[in-house]
Amino acid sequence: MAGSQASTGGSIYARALAEAVESEGGTPLLQDVGSVLDSLCEAWSQDRILRSYFLATEIAGAQKRAAMDSLVGGRFPALLGNFLRLLLKRGRLAILPEIGEAFQTILDEKLGRVPVTITTAVPVPESDFKGWKDMIRGAVGGEAVVDHVVNPDIIAGAIIRVGDRVIDGSARRRLADLHNRIIQRGMQRHALQS
Repeated sequence: MAGSQASTGGSIYARALAEAVESEGGTPLLQDVGSVLDSLCEAWSQDRILRSYFLATEIAGAQKRAAMDSLVGGRFPALLGNFLRLLLKRGRLAILPEIGEAFQTILDEKLGRVPVTITTAVPVPESDFKGWKDMIRGAVGGEAVVDHVVNPDIIAGAIIRVGDRVIDGSARRRLADLHNRIIQRGMQRHALQS
């Protein structure tokens, strides 16, 4: 799950869940819950019927609670099941993806993992990409979790995001810089001629 900043509400719920899980079962349980929560958030995002059912106002709360019990019963760590029931009770299931994203960020921090996204205009051969991953893993000083995104809009080059830092080596950025320099020089010439 990667992506944008999690909502404040999502972060608060994720932090509360992480603290409860860690106090009950330490890092191993934290990792288990993170894995299950990640899969659940993916299913939530992809399954419109599941989402619609639990968010529908015309379906009775008792029916939703029974469905939730059936969904989580015995398949999820108990703390996560109780957490999902709480979200349902409070009408907060809509922010489940934000909670999952914030929980993953917390888990990455606790495990010393650094999220890295490499964006290129075209797919990169696996051998080249492996070299990039190895170089980045050596540079970040922690466990780099590297994701590759293809975005033709950058024209060429690459954009590398390491945590909150961005290294933009895209042709699109270079062209924008060149465009700005040309405009500035034109403005300077115009000012000198005036």
